[in-house]
Amino acid sequence: MRERRLRNSVLLALPLALGFAAGAQARDLVIIGPGGGYQDAARETLFKSFTEATGIKVKDDASDGELAKIYSMVETGQVTEDIQMIGEPELLRGCEDGIFEPVDYDIVKKDKFIDGTALECGIGGAGWGAVVFYDKSKHAAGPQSFADFFDVEKFPGKRSLRSTAQMTLEAALLADGVPSAEVYELLATEEGVARAFARLDTLKGHVVWWSTGAQPLQFVGSGEVDFALAFTGRILRAMNEDKKDYQLDWNTLIYSVDYWAVVAGSPKKDEAMKMLDWITDVGPLREQAKIWPISPANKEVNEDPVIRESNPGMVLNHTDEGLRINTEFWVIHGEDLEARFAAWAAR
Repeated sequence: MRERRLRNSVLLALPLALGFAAGAQARDLVIIGPGGGYQDAARETLFKSFTEATGIKVKDDASDGELAKIYSMVETGQVTEDIQMIGEPELLRGCEDGIFEPVDYDIVKKDKFIDGTALECGIGGAGWGAVVFYDKSKHAAGPQSFADFFDVEKFPGKRSLRSTAQMTLEAALLADGVPSAEVYELLATEEGVARAFARLDTLKGHVVWWSTGAQPLQFVGSGEVDFALAFTGRILRAMNEDKKDYQLDWNTLIYSVDYWAVVAGSPKKDEAMKMLDWITDVGPLREQAKIWPISPANKEVNEDPVIRESNPGMVLNHTDEGLRINTEFWVIHGEDLEARFAAWAAR
């Protein structure tokens, strides 16, 4: 794997960062999030309040979560982004390869996190999920399960799914009647992979693929697509702020947790660790919850009954109805399955 081959060169290149440190110190602290409504809310409540409290200037940008740019920055010693929000499989892979700093738990309070979300190189930022939804003003009824979503006779029309193996293969097996508890055990076998792709074959000609979180909302809104799997936060924002008449079904929830991590060799490592602690703390998260349906890995905020009641779309309120993405599975099998999915989609 390319990332594994880079590991030695990455570690050897770290001293080069010293040559850039003086100039880099003059820049703002840079935090990279997932974009969209989540980041808009985080900017107003988490990022700006950190600057107000500490005087540390912060610049934020968005990323699609790919690791290639981070590997390149660390390898060359030109680290221009300090904090990244990253998926759990990418975090574990990157931590093993040395592109993320170990979390300084002398600065970041470890005991405030939900069990299993304070890791070696990252701390839980937010739970996220995707569900099937549709526009009720255009359809009197819609899919209430993945079996329905894959049934083009019962619910004719275009579908939209994410153009990745992750989430799409799980959805295919769930549509084929596999219980949630057995999805990954089956998907680890050739039989299970073949079964997932066979189920996807039934949607050939009926799918419009999306690669960014905004696209499925755009597709459904324009009428190009009838039913879509999309991120819950974006759907709920469209319903609450744009007054869209959308219906989502929590029985189709596929969810995980994204993490905040500090890029190895960041010349602003200490400031970055302080920011990690701030943006995962109770006060700033309560403010974010007022304007965005967050589902944080902070125990106190996540378990707050007032926040739960005011944010019924919190993903971690619906874990009993959904499938949690198995990080270990995707670390082991992700590269091969993504390659097979890309080849299948190109046929």
